[in-house]
This record gives sequence, structure tokens and C-alpha cells, in this order.
Amino acid sequence: MKRVARRLLMLIVAMVAAFAVTVAMAAWLAGGTGNGYAKADAAKALTTSPVSGSAITSGLLYPGGTGDVKLTINNPNPYPVEVTSIAQTPSSTITASGGSGTCTTTGVSFTDQTGNWVVPANGSQTVTLSGAAAMSNSSDDGCQGALFTIPVTLTGHSGS
Repeated sequence: MKRVARRLLMLIVAMVAAFAVTVAMAAWLAGGTGNGYAKADAAKALTTSPVSGSAITSGLLYPGGTGDVKLTINNPNPYPVEVTSIAQTPSSTITASGGSGTCTTTGVSFTDQTGNWVVPANGSQTVTLSGAAAMSNSSDDGCQGALFTIPVTLTGHSGS
């Protein structure tokens, strides 16, 4: 009986081993190479929004003096942008509105600015440029109380 049990046990062990080898051979390994793809977005242009004249309460212009320039920078990109320069747009004209009379000769000039103004992703940032505008003595008398529009060009790069 021991002999039969031993043979039966050996037969069972052999069958289990054969089954394990068959299963192992049936599970083939596979590998390979290929490419994955990602696409870069294109940067969208920054814009500015008008700032209400009543929001500019300090650094006001007068003949022979300097004043502050205030602007809101809008960033439509899904990442922050660091603006590094704000310059008057070449060949542009500074215009006036809402003065006490005719303000054809504004006498206003803008000093280009450099700095680091971070505008959040899909957001905006209001910036005050202290003393960036100057008014000459040639300004028309009707420029008193006027709001001056200064076309600017913004330069920057993606921020962190």
C-alpha cells in the first residue's frame, strides 16, 4: 500500500509539474518600442484694459512735472507671464480725453519701463508706474483734468 501511495504521489507531482510548465509556456512575454506624443500650446498675446480716470488719484501730471501711469495687464494664457518691459508703442500718439477744453498738443511723453510684473495664469494685474509720464510746458491749457491714453507694448516670458 505504501508503494501504491508513493507512486500515486509521484504521479500527482509529475502532473502538477507538467501543468505548471504548460502554463508558464503559455504566458508569453511581449515588449516593443514606439512613440508617445504631446503638443505645445501657442502663447496668446497679453492685452491691457482701461483704468478709470478716478482710479488714478496720485502722481498727477502738470506742465513741467511727471506723473504715474496706471494700466491693467490681462493674461489669457494658462500659465503665469512675467512682463519685463513696458514701452510706448513705436510711432504711436498719446491722446487726451475729458479735459477742460481742447487738448490737441498734450505735451505728454512716456519713459519706457523695465521690471518684473507677474501676471497670473488666466488673470490680470494692475500696475502703477511711478513717474513714467511727463508733461511739457507746451501742453494746451485745455489739457487740465484730461485722461491721457498711452499705447504700450508689453514684453515678457512664461513665469514660474
